[in-house]
This record gives sequence, structure tokens and C-alpha cells, in this order.
Amino acid sequence: MVVGFVGLGNIGQPMAGTLAAAFPVVVYDVNASAAAGVPGARVAASLAELGAAATVVGVAVYDDGQVRDVVTGLLAGMRPGGTILVHSTISPGTVRDVAAQAGAAGVALLDVAVAGGDALARRGELTLMVGGDPDELARVRPVLDALGSRIHHVGPVGAGLAAKLANNLALHVGFQVLEEALAVGGDAGVGEAELLEVLDSGTARSWLTGNFAYYRRQIREVLPPGMVAKDLRAAVALAGDGADIPLTRLAAGPPREAVVVAALRTPLGRRRRALSTVRPDELLAYTLRRLVQRAGIAPDAVDDVIAGCVNAVGEQGRNIARVAALAAGLPVTVPGVTVNRMCGSSQQALHFAAHAVLSGQQRMVIAAGVESMSRVPLGADAAGVTPPAAVTGRYALVDQGVAADRIAARWHLDRAELDAFALASHRNAEAAWRDGRFADECVPVPADLTAALLAGELPDAGWLIERDEGIRPDTSLAALATLEPAFGAGGVHHAGNSSQLTDGAAAVLVCDRAEAQRHGLEPLARIVATEVVGVEPDLMLHGVIPVTQRILERTGLTLADIDLYEVNEAFASVPLAWLRETGADPDRLNVNGGAIALGHPTGCSGARLATTLLYELRRRGGRYGLQVMCTGYGMATATLYERMGEA
Repeated sequence: MVVGFVGLGNIGQPMAGTLAAAFPVVVYDVNASAAAGVPGARVAASLAELGAAATVVGVAVYDDGQVRDVVTGLLAGMRPGGTILVHSTISPGTVRDVAAQAGAAGVALLDVAVAGGDALARRGELTLMVGGDPDELARVRPVLDALGSRIHHVGPVGAGLAAKLANNLALHVGFQVLEEALAVGGDAGVGEAELLEVLDSGTARSWLTGNFAYYRRQIREVLPPGMVAKDLRAAVALAGDGADIPLTRLAAGPPREAVVVAALRTPLGRRRRALSTVRPDELLAYTLRRLVQRAGIAPDAVDDVIAGCVNAVGEQGRNIARVAALAAGLPVTVPGVTVNRMCGSSQQALHFAAHAVLSGQQRMVIAAGVESMSRVPLGADAAGVTPPAAVTGRYALVDQGVAADRIAARWHLDRAELDAFALASHRNAEAAWRDGRFADECVPVPADLTAALLAGELPDAGWLIERDEGIRPDTSLAALATLEPAFGAGGVHHAGNSSQLTDGAAAVLVCDRAEAQRHGLEPLARIVATEVVGVEPDLMLHGVIPVTQRILERTGLTLADIDLYEVNEAFASVPLAWLRETGADPDRLNVNGGAIALGHPTGCSGARLATTLLYELRRRGGRYGLQVMCTGYGMATATLYERMGEA
């Protein structure tokens, strides 16, 4: 089979190159001929020669008159039984006219709408939407297969342009807008004016608003009366069922919402206490298994496991997310990936999960985190290696505790304030356990965890640890006052007003709201926005302030709109400086205690804070919750949630 190709634009040239790799190809660049002023008679003769040489000819030109001339020239030499493929950016009326002209000469004509750019054209991965006779489409399928990875028959000849418009419009504004437009006219169909009105109202939601000038012109000047109501409606129906025009699948239906449908954590164990006997990969595996059990989903519904872990070496190495997924007994088809944004690692895992869901690339993702600070010491991932001179030559890097003391000095926080905050953290955490506020979020860990993971059913007794070990209900300001500064003489931070080194794991299940409905799951909250910032690494921990400002600016909310705040208590000066700078209500901050009382297993803490915040938001019937964390090397993460479901 010899293939001819007419017209070499930005898409046509790579298409011709792709065809040349699979077939003998004869090419005529009609655009270059026009630019060079080649006489019309010579152009017509060249087209007739190409038509005589080829069995199938692709035409990629963009003007109605040019298409008529090219088809007329080809038919002068083309033998009956041949096929012309017309790239359909011209009017359906013209396509139908030249199809009738070709048919009279015994030549079939299909109109082919192309979705995709020149890069996809070079790889033969275009989506082709073909209008014309299905039998003829089957006959030339080898040629079309060389051009595209997706080929769809969208109706009679002339339907290709409507399909392309539906495809592109759905990609940019979604089917909701198109369906609204088609509904305006009811059974009588919708006119151009009504469709344009709906499209105009939707352009603010599109990230490619500039393309609407092109679509408006096509609707006003190219599509004939009735085309919108007939062919476009048919194209939308084909695309909407997910079987045809798959490029539109990501935009189909209402806008996506990333929601949290389940969350839990283990008790946090003091360093060298209960959880020090447990491998962190198995502790994370247990958390994953419990999360899937609590959600009541089939394990193979999980598309990915994203786990935060700061010191990913030893028992926390080898991509602990994947190891834990396997140890949990999840299907081998469930992958896993480990991320490290230092103290914000599992909050970042949650962000990545939300982004994957919002993009439509994944439907249901577990975001989790783990750290065993007993078995894999803080800083173990550096293996004694210092930062490079290209960093230390620019920044006077210091220990996080020294940075915390600097923050206290800059925001005029004295030791008495820090100790009072620490005491409140312990008392709030103790009250939370006493009043049962941690009962829903915390799952006890069995004494023989390996056996539990290998068993078919998880145990309901025989626990190693059932509640957080770090809380000191009997501490006092007097006791805190006796502790020596930990980060230098004259410092204000010590072991009692800094976060505890602990062991633990937590996990959160994120999915699209529509996916939650399909599984019969009631979301805890919607993830409204995520944010991350970088700040000066020598002060390091003050990023909680600008990241809060950024997420509020982006959402148009104020701190007064937010019912609860979780600001990680890495050191007491961090949430106190945040309060002083933002003017937030202290009664809404860390109401169930924080890392000073509960502990800060670094890779776990982001998912732990999210879990605690969401359950307390539900218990109080609040609407918005804000989670903020500082991280090493001068970064900070923030997540804004909106409660869903019953309080």
C-alpha cells in the first residue's frame, strides 16, 4: 500500500514522517507550493500524479477552498477503490461536498479530526476521531493505526469537526459546561448564541481561556445551523460514556474534589520503650492494613501508597512504602513510594495523594508516614556526612534547637511563656485521652506484630501499646523550670518544651469525592488547598508564618474563618511565634496537645496531625481546619481542610 500525503504543517510533517516509517510514502507540500507561487495548473498536475501513485492519501490543509482544490486535483489521477483522509478543521458542509465528489469517482472519503500536538504525531500517539463509512474505516485501519494510538468512529462523514470541538472543549472546561449548553435548547437543539453564552460563563474556570476565540469562530462561522444540536451532542455522548474519545475522560463530569475518607494512627511510643521492639516497616504495614479495614474497601482499589519517612535507611530503607504495602498483604499490584520533606514528609505525602486524585491520574491513594526514632536514630540518613561547602558557604546552618532559640528571641518569647505552653500541651493531651477524644483515631498495636500481619484477620486483643506514652500529666511549671537549656547557655528550650523523640505511624486514605460515593464511603473532609514554602535555612523554623499567609491568600479565607489549627510543636517557640505574628485565636490551637506531649516521630507526624485535626473537627462540628508544619533546612507545609458529613 502506497500512502500519499498533502500539506506539511506543524502536525502534518510529523504525521508524514510517522507514515514513512511504515509505508512507502509520496508527499506533496501544497503549502510550500502556494508560498512559492507555483501556477495552479502545475499544482493540479502534481496532485493528480500523487493520486495516481497512492492508494490512500492524507490531506492536512486548513482552508475550505484549498481542500476543494486538493481533492479535485487528487481525483483527476486517483483510481476507484482509493481513499482520501481529510484532516477535519474545515466545515462539515465542505467535507460532505468533497465526499460526494469523491464517491462519484469511486473513491471513499473519511474526515479525521486529530487531537494531540506534534510530539504525539511523531510518536504515532494521536487520537483520531473519524467520520465516514465504518467499512471504509476498517479497510484503511493500518494507516490510521500508524498515526494514532486511539481511533474512534464518531459518526457519518462531516462529524469529525464536531467531535474535535467536543473533545477540546471538554478538556478545557469539562462536560458539565457542554451538557449545560446542550440542555439550553431542549429537544429542539441549541443555537450558537446559547452555546457561546455558556462557554463565556465557563472561561473563568479554564486554564486555556485563550483558545475560546478559536472555538467561538468555529461555532459562529464554520458549524452550520443544527450542527451543534446534532453532531456535537452525539460526540459528547460518545465521549461521556468513557468508551470513545478518551482524552475527555479526565474532564468528564463535575470538578474533582480530593477527600479524606479514613484516617488513623498508632499510639506514639517513647524512645526505647514499647515500640522500640517493633520494626518500622511492619508498624507502617499494620497501619496500612488497619486503614483498608476501617474504610471497608477492597485492597486492590488502592492505586498507590505514598509514605513519608525522614531517615530512610536500615529498617526504614529499601523504599519503606513498598515494603510496608507488601508486608500488609496488599495485592502486589499496589505500588508504593517514599518521600522526604523532613518533618513534613507525610503531610507532603498527603499533598501528593491529593494532587494525584485532583489530576484524575489516580482514584484512591493512601498517604502515610512512619518513623522509629528508637531503631533508626535522627540524622541516620546523613551517615555522618556534612552539608556541602556550596551550602555552608552561603548559609550559617545551625541545629534546629538553636534555630528555635533564635525564633524565641526574634518574637520576644521568654522561657516562662514556652514552659506554660508546654504544660498546656501535656494537660490537653491527657484530657483528650481521659475524655475519649483519641479513641477513634488511635489503633492499638499487637504484641506479636509479625504474626498479626501474616494472619488472615487482625487481632482484637493482646496489645503491646494502647495509648501515647509521652504524656506527663503530673508535670508542672516548677518541674519544667529545673531543666537545663539543651542548645547552649542562655537558651530557652530544653527537653520539656521541645518535641519528644518517639516512634509511630499514621495513614490517611484520599480519593475523589465521586469515587467515595461509588464505594459508599462518607468523607471526613475535603482537601481545600495545599501549600509549601521555603525560608532562610539559618532561621529555619519560621516558615509556618508565610505558608499560612500563602494558603489563606489563595483560598480567600482568614484565620477567623478557621475553626481549628494544628501547628506542629517541634519547639514551643514555633507555634507561639505563629500565634504572635498571625493574631490567631490560641483557644483553637492544638486543642488536644501536640508534639511536646505526644511526640514527634518525624516521618509520621504530618499524617498524625491530619488525623487528629480531622477527628476533632468532626467532633466539634467545625467547618475548616488548618494544618501547618515547619521542616528542616527552612521549609514549611500547610493543608486546609473542610469538614464533610455529620458531626
